[in-house]
Amino acid sequence: MEGADSLKLEPISIVKLQMEKKVRVVGLLPADKSQMRKLTAFGILPGAEIEILQTSPVYVLRIGYTQIALDYEIAKNIIVLRHQK
Repeated sequence: MEGADSLKLEPISIVKLQMEKKVRVVGLLPADKSQMRKLTAFGILPGAEIEILQTSPVYVLRIGYTQIALDYEIAKNIIVLRHQK
C-alpha cells in the first residue's frame, strides 16, 4: 500500500476547511465549560465523524442525523484530522 504511505494526517481547526468535507474530530480546544457541554451534547467528541455543510455566515455541521449551526468562536475550538498528500 504505497499510496497510503504518501498520505499523512494533519490536525487542524475546522474553520480552516471547506464545506462538504467529512472529517474526524481529534480534540476540542479549551473553551468555557458551557460551550464544551454543548459540543459534547451534540456528539462533537474525539473520534466522531462530522461533515461540514456550510461555512458562512455560520458553520453548519452534520453529526450523524443531527445538523447544528455554530458561530466562528465556537467552531474554531473543534480540531479535526484531514488528509494531506
